[in-house]
Amino acid sequence: MERRQVLQLLAASGLSITSLAAGAAAPANASTPAGKRQAPTGTASCLGPATDGSQPLPQETAELEHLYRKALQAGGKLTIWAGGDAPNQQDTLKGKLQKRFPDLEITLQVRLSKEHDVEIDKRIAEGGVLPDVTMLQTSHDFENWKAQDRLLPFKPLGVRQQFPGYADPDGAFLAANMYAFFPMYAKDGVEGSPSAYPDFLQPQYKEHLILTFPHDDDAVLYVYDKMITQYGEDFLDQLAAQKPHFVRGTAAPAVMVGTRGYLGNLTGRTARANEPSRSYIPGKDWFISWTQRAAVFREAPNTDAGKLFLAYVASKEYQSSYGGWRTRQDLTPPAGMQPLSSYGNTDPLDFLAWMRDRQHIDALKERMTSVFGPVTGESPLTDPELLAILGLG
Repeated sequence: MERRQVLQLLAASGLSITSLAAGAAAPANASTPAGKRQAPTGTASCLGPATDGSQPLPQETAELEHLYRKALQAGGKLTIWAGGDAPNQQDTLKGKLQKRFPDLEITLQVRLSKEHDVEIDKRIAEGGVLPDVTMLQTSHDFENWKAQDRLLPFKPLGVRQQFPGYADPDGAFLAANMYAFFPMYAKDGVEGSPSAYPDFLQPQYKEHLILTFPHDDDAVLYVYDKMITQYGEDFLDQLAAQKPHFVRGTAAPAVMVGTRGYLGNLTGRTARANEPSRSYIPGKDWFISWTQRAAVFREAPNTDAGKLFLAYVASKEYQSSYGGWRTRQDLTPPAGMQPLSSYGNTDPLDFLAWMRDRQHIDALKERMTSVFGPVTGESPLTDPELLAILGLG
């Protein structure tokens, strides 16, 4: 990229070549506040190595350098509350952050999104300490927090490449990750390969389905809502007649397909080559794809570190470092996957709109309870049996 283009991009973010080269260093006689980390001085990069195989852009790397130095000058701490239903689901992200920003003290807490948001609202009401960054599935929360003026607007360079509708136009939040659910089935013990949800109503799957409670996870519930739209209300009763085994969380069921006699799962992930299961991208059934939103709170203790986090997850460097669909338009999907826009049976923006209708979602949960019974079991983040299945016991 030409120097002129780099200058234009940096200027749009409020940065400059001078500030980046100087590292926003404090004067030589300035003292470091107690408890704060001293940012490296001089023009040498203080960043750690980028993730192997990633695609950093020079102007975005410069932005990260600048924000990293500011974060260190402000104390060098970052607290992230991330949504998830397994304790290790954000370990890879944390590892990348620690490698790239080695002097940053990172605390990353994984919890169900619907529990994180309740705690955040409680702290807002009571004046408690908020996390610097939150990254959740509950997309409607970000819109509510923006309306309450609780989010700190920030537009890192990478947000310019996000698909339309993914990031807030005012900079209140952006899309950190892209996720999707795919049906899974066992490599052995299944006659024929399923290609649509009704295939799992075959006799061979009776008492051999391992599913996530749909009324315990909005993303799973969305899939069941689409099943009703496509196949009618009776589909739920037919699925219940299969006597599936339900657990909390989506992580354990994906691992269990092909083990313990379980032959199928409707809301799984991409199966790995060494696993006893296969997965497929639905050809005609509607499937879910969605963005996990992230934002910095205005009253967070470490807003500079929060901005650094947003700039990193929006960067081409980070988005090119993981499999699956990405939030950026300048990246192609991994082998075997087409651009998300080429699939006529999924739409991330549809899920965002669906999440706003909480009255409809509450009614759906009541319907699921009447068909499948109440949600039972300990949280998937603490259930000893589920953790053992994931190799975390």
